Amino acid sequence: MTYLILWSIGLLVLLTYSIYVNIGYSKDEIGISENTVVNVIDGDTFELYNGERVRIICIDAPELDKRGGVESRAFLNGLINGREVTLENDTDDLDSYGRLLRYVYVEDVFVNRELVKEGYAKIFRYGNNTRRCNEIVGLSS
Repeated sequence: MTYLILWSIGLLVLLTYSIYVNIGYSKDEIGISENTVVNVIDGDTFELYNGERVRIICIDAPELDKRGGVESRAFLNGLINGREVTLENDTDDLDSYGRLLRYVYVEDVFVNRELVKEGYAKIFRYGNNTRRCNEIVGLSS
């Protein structure tokens, strides 16, 4: 008898979940865009809702196992995770790992510059992608 009751409750939960999932809210209805950040990997790399990974260019943040790496990731996480970002490309579209190479903005904040300004990253001229590097250090471009 107890087994039958537990089985019935389990079936009811599964059925309820199935109905809920099939309601099918669109990403627009719940406020998610393709450029919504869903995961901050480290201080200069993150993942978008659409699955693409982005490497922030003109900067270099410490790796997670290096001094300042965890703090850098935490700062970037607080700045962009769960938020829609605007991405701007430079010369190269992708790096050798398949990540998008981009300048990043959230609202009116230039994320690349903010990371350097707050001491969580250093300037790093990433190959040919240097158009806005001088802006990051406060120089005119």
